[in-house]
Amino acid sequence: MNKLINLIFLLIVILSGKIVGQNFPVVSCEYGKAHAYTIGDSLFVTTGEVERKWIWTGSGLVTKYVKNMSTGQVYSNSQKNIRCDWNLQNTGIEKDKKGGEQHLTGCDWNWLKADASPGSAKLVSLTARVGNDDGFTNKYIEVVTQLRYESLRLEIQHVIWVYPDAPGVRTQLLIKALPGFRPENFPKADTITKYYGGTLPVPGGRADFLPLDFAAKNQRNYWGYYNDPGNRYDQSLDMLKEKLIQGYPLFQIESINWASGMGVDYGGNGVCLVKESPKTVNQPGHNTGSFYSGSNGLWVTGLGLLPDEVTTDRFRECWANWTILYSGGNDELQLAVKRFDRARYPAFPKRDLFILGNTWGPGDPLGNQFTEESFVLNEIPALADLGVDLFQIDDGWQKSDAGSTAHDFVPKYTNGWNDIKASCDKYGVKMGLWVSIRNAKVSDLITNLDHLGFISWKVDFDNLATRKDFEDRTRSYREIMKHAWLKTQFTLCPEYDNLRYGWYYAKEYGSIYFRNIQEALPEHLTMVPYHVLRQHWLMSKYFNSNKLQVMLQNPKRADKARSDAYLHSHSYCFAMGLPFIPNFFQSAQFLDKEGHDQLKQLISVYKKVRTDMFNCYTFPIGGLPANDSWSGFQMVDGSMGRGYILLFRELHNNEAQKEISLKFLGNKTIQLTNLETGKETLQKVKSDGTTSFSLMEPASYLFLQYSVAGKE
Repeated sequence: MNKLINLIFLLIVILSGKIVGQNFPVVSCEYGKAHAYTIGDSLFVTTGEVERKWIWTGSGLVTKYVKNMSTGQVYSNSQKNIRCDWNLQNTGIEKDKKGGEQHLTGCDWNWLKADASPGSAKLVSLTARVGNDDGFTNKYIEVVTQLRYESLRLEIQHVIWVYPDAPGVRTQLLIKALPGFRPENFPKADTITKYYGGTLPVPGGRADFLPLDFAAKNQRNYWGYYNDPGNRYDQSLDMLKEKLIQGYPLFQIESINWASGMGVDYGGNGVCLVKESPKTVNQPGHNTGSFYSGSNGLWVTGLGLLPDEVTTDRFRECWANWTILYSGGNDELQLAVKRFDRARYPAFPKRDLFILGNTWGPGDPLGNQFTEESFVLNEIPALADLGVDLFQIDDGWQKSDAGSTAHDFVPKYTNGWNDIKASCDKYGVKMGLWVSIRNAKVSDLITNLDHLGFISWKVDFDNLATRKDFEDRTRSYREIMKHAWLKTQFTLCPEYDNLRYGWYYAKEYGSIYFRNIQEALPEHLTMVPYHVLRQHWLMSKYFNSNKLQVMLQNPKRADKARSDAYLHSHSYCFAMGLPFIPNFFQSAQFLDKEGHDQLKQLISVYKKVRTDMFNCYTFPIGGLPANDSWSGFQMVDGSMGRGYILLFRELHNNEAQKEISLKFLGNKTIQLTNLETGKETLQKVKSDGTTSFSLMEPASYLFLQYSVAGKE
């Protein structure tokens, strides 16, 4: 029966194409609930949750609409007299020659100056297949439309990834020059112009377009994360920047150049666009562009290529973009972003889930001294006794130089890796290593990997200023990871205000290393518990916690003149990292007995549930940490019926009982289990999502598991 249905559908597709009379190939590809197909001059893709339709215009593909398959809501610009602004002048609606139905013109992309038009395109090919990017992402349908623009001497590939059961789709352009290409026709990046005393933005090349209706009632929520997190060291320097803009219709162009994502909300439902690029709020990276909203719709610039990077020998990638739909307000927007992010960047417990100890943590200010062999061999059994899974030797294990000039990454130890590897094997501990990645030879890293069997790399001192830098780095990561699949990963470091990775890019290679916090020097990196909790809380809003490696310090060794850490327990400070990848950024040898016993007990409890927590989606709950709040995290599994709650009553809070608003649990009864005491309670959640929790002492926490009563 299914074969007959598919045959009938294919026949309809073929006949539709002939009726329309377009030279548009017939394509149909299915994988799970994902489907990509053509009818006449239209290309449809669906994930099972989201549908997007493009029209072939002769210049390229232009988006007709995006549709939420669950609610039936269609997002499209319905205005009859659309005004074209800047380089959107070639994407609009025109009446046909007989004055009948209006039709779309132009295409979603444009690489030209604001007043230019790409003209007609030759459709070279349209293909669809199932792929997984050599295992670096989940399986998807890949739709590739290849076009040639003879007048511009350019070829492009428009690539769509359609993940089954995902809340959105990914699009990306690849560009190749033909002989005779003129770089002066290719935009450098977004610029500005002076106009009647004002400074106005001028878009660079357009990477994607959505025909959203900004005449309807809506609001726009923009967000982005900063880089250089180690130097965002106090409560005035939050990691997250977020801006809600209200007011409609849009008569002027709304331009935002610092954000990585935006949601356009229509009464609690909406469309989200995320840049898959190294953009951060304070460091735009390599031509990452901006968001532009206006009467035509929403478009995004930032191709990631400059004129001299467009070559004739190969297609080069531009930055990709995610179009995501949601319904149910900001909580659902956060969830949709995290769900799509996890489809794009899968995390593997076998490869990515561990507690690691790192030698740099006790540094004052440097940690090189803790790479000596005698310290290393004493630290391995001490970490193993606590329950730490992986021991990472930071800067200093290599023979040559240190910091940004380190090179020739071979071990300095007397017997190479033999004695250290033997100790790790004896105590059941895996290995990790620091590397100054710009100077590293792939052959050296593979040799170390072969000797040690598993390595989690801490990637430091990178600088990604050109397209070649990104290509070289990702090529190296892929070669090393393919050499020992699931036996190595790279934790990418965004420290310092350099051109690095951002927060929505390159996570297929591992995790993001959050930031150094230390015991004494430098002063501004001193660990303050509520500063740490505050930044973790903010990061969990639009970022998947199982892709963030967070540093957890010894509170009793922090300088008392610059921190109140000494007034907090070891377990309180370590619990702040449980929703993430915990990095024991201290030394097990320096723990007092009380600290050792607290951490060993907490880690043993955590390890019983951590795989389940790792697969949950983490959300911030309670108030913004400010040293007098109730704050914490809720970890929700995919069924939305169970999860974990981690709550902190901060040092200066005077409320022993607090109403906390939970996510997705309004009007539910939940079964709560205190994971440390085993105590179980049944609790009703009010219609607004709130329910009450108790902690008798300040600077204390609750680690709970919950399930919705009566839900299997």
